[in-house]
Amino acid sequence: MKFRLISKDYPEDPYTNIALDEAIFTEVMKGRSPPTFRFYRNANAVILGCFQTAEEEVDMEYADANSIKVVKRITGGGAVYHDLGNLNYSIVAKDSFKIGLDVQKLFSTMMSGAVRAFADIGMNAEMGRLNDVSVGGKKILGAAATIDSGALLFHAAVLVDTDLNRLASVLKIPGIKLKDKGIKTVLERVTNIKAVSGKGVEEVRKALLDGYAESMGFEYYEGGLTDSETALLKDLYDRKFSRPEWNMGREIIEVGRR
Repeated sequence: MKFRLISKDYPEDPYTNIALDEAIFTEVMKGRSPPTFRFYRNANAVILGCFQTAEEEVDMEYADANSIKVVKRITGGGAVYHDLGNLNYSIVAKDSFKIGLDVQKLFSTMMSGAVRAFADIGMNAEMGRLNDVSVGGKKILGAAATIDSGALLFHAAVLVDTDLNRLASVLKIPGIKLKDKGIKTVLERVTNIKAVSGKGVEEVRKALLDGYAESMGFEYYEGGLTDSETALLKDLYDRKFSRPEWNMGREIIEVGRR
């Protein structure tokens, strides 16, 4: 199996970065794009799950004062904070891993490459809850996924050298959620890979790519966007991901999915 590797990203424009995941997913779903592995970073943003609202999940006063943009993705799960110390990756494929609709199997399969990658850089990482990876009981990776028409979009956010104080300040974490985990603040729940292993973003990037290639048995080649992906990206940006109706509320906006 061969995967296209896309490293092009838009760190100052999280709306485009998140829209690109849907553009690639849609084109892979339609059979017009190859299986794809993509890395990207956002400079200063909160990324919401598709069922969340900004008012409930984000301290908007803090976000506005610190120029933190809020963007909603098309997968579920919780809100995450992104800065340049955070590394994100997406895996998009159709009928490649025979996972079906078993959610537990999906996340177990898709995060096996990350666990292997972290072991390769000297970290004893393990799957925590359904969709995260921890080291020493502290979260370093959170993931989300969606399946449609036999195609899979899996993406994950990795804490490499993120400003954890800003993360804790901008995200609204319910006290009951922290209490359930036996902690008082979100800072007790998360850590950075750099603090544990000394590794930076580029070292983690290489480890993840090699770890997934080994665990999932694929080769990769450097590639760019197709013309149809580029056109759909613009359409998604204009009609969906740049609109507050999508990013801030509960409105569902479908663009170019069929």
